[in-house]
Amino acid sequence: MNRQGQHRLDLDLPPAQPTPVRAQVREVIQADALPAPENARELWVAVQTGEWRGEPEAKNETFPAALASLVKRAQAFTPRVTVESSDAVLMELAGSQRLFGGLPALRDALRAAFPRPLQLALAPTPLAAVLLARAQRSCCITTPARLVSRLAPISLWHLHWPQEELLRLAGMGVTTVGELLRLPRAGLARRIGPERLWQLDRLTGARSDPRALLAAPERFSERIDPDYETADRERLLAALAPTLTRLEEALRERQRGVMALRVVLHHRRAAPVSCVLRCVVPEYRAARFTALLAARLESLQLREPVRRMELTAGRPRRFVASSKVLWAPGEQGGDAAAAHAPEFLQTLMARLGEQAVHGLALVGEHRPERQYRSVWPAAATVPASMPEPVAVRPLGLMPEPLSLKLVCDETGRVRQLLHAGQNLELVSGPERIQSGWWDGADVTRDYYIARTADGAQWWVFRECDASRRWFVHGCFA
Repeated sequence: MNRQGQHRLDLDLPPAQPTPVRAQVREVIQADALPAPENARELWVAVQTGEWRGEPEAKNETFPAALASLVKRAQAFTPRVTVESSDAVLMELAGSQRLFGGLPALRDALRAAFPRPLQLALAPTPLAAVLLARAQRSCCITTPARLVSRLAPISLWHLHWPQEELLRLAGMGVTTVGELLRLPRAGLARRIGPERLWQLDRLTGARSDPRALLAAPERFSERIDPDYETADRERLLAALAPTLTRLEEALRERQRGVMALRVVLHHRRAAPVSCVLRCVVPEYRAARFTALLAARLESLQLREPVRRMELTAGRPRRFVASSKVLWAPGEQGGDAAAAHAPEFLQTLMARLGEQAVHGLALVGEHRPERQYRSVWPAAATVPASMPEPVAVRPLGLMPEPLSLKLVCDETGRVRQLLHAGQNLELVSGPERIQSGWWDGADVTRDYYIARTADGAQWWVFRECDASRRWFVHGCFA
């Protein structure tokens, strides 16, 4: 736009009125831009995904998976990470240059962590970095004096302003950042409002632009260097005791617990050995961690004496602390099993391994061999949508049904069922199960409960096809 156009824009405005809005505009116009220093105090890096879907994410809303992955990678460079919008992640790296050995090495590390098609841009202000990344200008600007000239040719569309404002500016012949910045501040403030003018000041660095940073998830991690090398498990637990106490204090202060704990044992020559503990419920007590580690170390083979240990706790989880029961176990209905079941399961997993302990969950399936599936012990629940079975079912099912020996009379009628040499007497049934026609593994069976002379109860069935064979499928405890 030429100079005459600028004057015509100002003359188009109605006479000034003493309104609060005018006073606010005058305040914006009179505020002189702060002189920018020669070297930027901050260095902002924007990572742009190219998938803008609207306004910035709410603070209490879970980020999409792609954006959460970018945030996690960015927090490996600096704790000063924020999300500008659904398409851009910002991080401030002025304090990280020395850590990476200078700006060239830092740029190489950033490109390795955020490969193309992600767009990277470095600038002294956060808005400038975002604008350059959105415009696919992969550049590194460290001097504020060069900032305005690099922003000038960028289209206003990358500011993500409302469409009505952009169309109104385009009608004035203003389509780039440089053309917008060349307009007189008085007319510009009255045309687009003081908020947009303040945004332009933050873009160029004339105003400060404080940002709400994302807090990285807390993790407890500590390195233990004993004064000795040992393979004795008691001495290893003694060296870990102060660290476990500090872990308990940290979790108590935050009212949190952890579901996993990893201890890496380092040797002088042999490869490190990792010892992982998993809990059924969130745990925070140092005494409980010590007991589980003692059980785990009993089954762990140490190739050499341990010279160093590293303890890392899992992600802190919220838990509800339970109160002690009023009645002692066994008195007035006091339930001891419910109180000690998680500790018992955790001890089993520590001694036998995670693969040896699992829970059972019901599946919406009528065929008995497909009615249960193995799950993590804490997830062994009954689906809310599945009704409780009315018929009696045995908990122990055989991997494959075993055929029964039949004793028939002269007419071919079955007179006796024998299992392991014992006679089976049918006491209840039949219960017909007919299912699976949709997946090719259809069954049609009549199930009975049978009892032997010694009182054992078995779950048997007869096939309803022409063979009429008998099988035993499970036993009742």
